[in-house]
Amino acid sequence: MRRMTGHIVMLAMALLAAAAGCQRRPLEVAYQSTIRVVVKCIWKVDAYPEAEKPSGVTMFFFRDGRYYSSLTTSNVDSCVVQLEEGRYQLYMISQSPDEYWRMQFEHTTDYDDAAVRLRETQAATWAAKASGTDEAVVENPEILCAGVSESFEITAAQTEEYQYWYNTLRKLRAAKDTKSGTKSDEERYYEERVEYFTVHVVVTPTNIVSQLAISIYAGNADVLKAVRASTSGMARTFELTQDRTAKESAIQVMREWRLTMDDDGRRVGHIDGVITTFGLPNGENPSVRRDSSLNVSALLIDNTTVADYKFEVGDKIRMLDPNPGYRHLYRLVFGSVDQPAIVFPDVKPEPGSGGGFSAGVEDWGDEQVAEIIL
Repeated sequence: MRRMTGHIVMLAMALLAAAAGCQRRPLEVAYQSTIRVVVKCIWKVDAYPEAEKPSGVTMFFFRDGRYYSSLTTSNVDSCVVQLEEGRYQLYMISQSPDEYWRMQFEHTTDYDDAAVRLRETQAATWAAKASGTDEAVVENPEILCAGVSESFEITAAQTEEYQYWYNTLRKLRAAKDTKSGTKSDEERYYEERVEYFTVHVVVTPTNIVSQLAISIYAGNADVLKAVRASTSGMARTFELTQDRTAKESAIQVMREWRLTMDDDGRRVGHIDGVITTFGLPNGENPSVRRDSSLNVSALLIDNTTVADYKFEVGDKIRMLDPNPGYRHLYRLVFGSVDQPAIVFPDVKPEPGSGGGFSAGVEDWGDEQVAEIIL
């Protein structure tokens, strides 16, 4: 009687399967609708200054053209997510938007318009006055890596296959003797099938931040106490998924300088300054059509004289091979040892000060002298 009952049950299950369209997967996994997706970040040696990886990443997922979800994780090399059926796009950034104070993120849930924008600073009013433009004075960007994956699709058939093999493996492991510590051929086979139906997505992050390096040769360089400078016409916004700068321009400030004496007898030296930047706006390269300028203000060792100079940049910027970890290196050089671009007024040190150049100082007053156009 029991055997007959068993046959009746098996026949009923077979008829049920036929009625469901010859479904060949157990009913208990039919409700599952996701698949395992492994996102692997390929960090090249030159992707981050000093070959350091960030301590975290944030990923933004878009399904069928709409924002789906985001994930912040400390697993910077590889992380696992579960995704439903659909066509996906993915972009990522290093760290998370909340960890950057010089930059603000915009339209992060709009794939085509996702961007990062430099925050305005009120600490350099002198830079806005010197430029003579209506551009905002902005902070210089922190290091930020970003990457975009190829679009990928997850089908209903893939999720069904994945869920079948995953649940079969899970049940096998639940029933096995865990004390043995060995895997059976059957378990290894199911693991291979689970891995086969797992989707693997690759992202190659790169640093979107460049450097601008400036050198200015000067006569009477030994009378220099401190320098500050600002350069107009720099990019304010970087479009993360388009891998280019946007149209908006801004003024960036350079406060940290280094003085090197090249010819002590002739009192000729040069000052070097480097800042981080998104580069030139609208994805541009250096061109004669650009009307940007570099405004330099020098405080001399009498602690009173301030000499202001304006350099028309135009196409004088050169693009060199970048330093490791940066996107580009923009280079500006004015003058030479034989022909200094400027000559500072020959002043005496402030009594008791002892003179000497300071690499970085606080902003000083608004004293003005005649501007020299170079």
